[in-house]
Amino acid sequence: MTCDTDHCDHDWHYASPRTVAGALQRGLGRGARRAMVDPAAPDLVTDCLRRDYRWSWQVDQRDVYLARLVRDLRLPLAPITALLYAAPPEESDHDNAFTATLDVLEVLGRAGVDGAVDEARRCIREGDRWLDTLQTVARAWPIAWWDDLYPAVADRLNAADEPRPLWLSPPWTHWAQRDPRIAAAASAARSRPGPPRPFADTPTADLLAALREPDRADQWRPVLRELRRRPPEPGLLELVDTSPLTATGGPLGGAILRLGVLAVPAARRWAATEEHPLRWTALELLAAHGDTADAPALVAGLDWLDSRPDELCGYDDLAGGLARIGGPTATSVLPRLRRLWFSPHSHERASYLRALVTLDPARAPRLLTEGLWDCEEDVRLLAAQRAPLDDATRERLEYLRDDPIETADIRATARSRLT
Repeated sequence: MTCDTDHCDHDWHYASPRTVAGALQRGLGRGARRAMVDPAAPDLVTDCLRRDYRWSWQVDQRDVYLARLVRDLRLPLAPITALLYAAPPEESDHDNAFTATLDVLEVLGRAGVDGAVDEARRCIREGDRWLDTLQTVARAWPIAWWDDLYPAVADRLNAADEPRPLWLSPPWTHWAQRDPRIAAAASAARSRPGPPRPFADTPTADLLAALREPDRADQWRPVLRELRRRPPEPGLLELVDTSPLTATGGPLGGAILRLGVLAVPAARRWAATEEHPLRWTALELLAAHGDTADAPALVAGLDWLDSRPDELCGYDDLAGGLARIGGPTATSVLPRLRRLWFSPHSHERASYLRALVTLDPARAPRLLTEGLWDCEEDVRLLAAQRAPLDDATRERLEYLRDDPIETADIRATARSRLT
């Protein structure tokens, strides 16, 4: 259920999604559309750089969305770049302003916006968080755009107290050919041993036996990690109800999920027990492999998530399961799915849209149209595939087809729809 990612943790709140500010904070298509005619939009977009409003900073997307707004609103780059220099050190950047701004600058540079590449290069030469800037643009930009910075970078590496390069990624993999120090550091990083596998050679039967012995509880987590590397093991199911193994939580759940349909009968029992440690694992199994009899359990799972206001992850799995199962129970959650469209955890929005397309085909076209402006790549792709063709959507598809900011898949899909 949890995203296991950093997420925003601030003392401010999201504005209403009915406002331009709230829609932009959530990366909604309606926010991008309305911003083009709202005189306050430049300040609102800048605010979304100054404070990263994504619920999950690692999986929610905003870079393309905000970069387009910066470009299309013709916002000056100097105030935006200034945010890179004004941002505090990483450990105290509680608004994630540096990363949010840098990601947008990288997209603008890749799209050929005047001045974006020069501003990023200046930050590499002069900025405090130059390593993050360098490694971000080197992953996405042509070598010619940053290769000549090597002398300045070499000087900064010499002067840095604690450089933290990612030696096995660009630009270091490229510069290792000319700098013996970088080559040595990359070689050391490459030869660094991975996590130990103390049970790599242990037979599966012995691993299961270890899970039956409470006095070996300190070994259960590495044992379960080893079992997850092997074919699914049905023998785990009998252990759930006969040992304290469920205290391991995630590792056990991950191993049981791999059993798929074999675990459904047990999952039905666990899902019916409100405090069962594997209740969420059970709901995931029922969402993926259950049938119409399991729809009420998935609806109860939505209620459970609603009771956890600080946890916005997991709705997508349940929505997908209900859409797959269908039937009256599934369609009863349509109002809830339409509310989830406004969640700031935008990573899950594509799942809601797919579920609405299946369960509510009459009303889904409106959201498909809005999805052409959405912050999430998967939403834009589904919208490009399925949005009804009219003058407005044709114009937007032409925009996506020709926009160098857009992904290749979406540009190709837009081209196909138009022809």
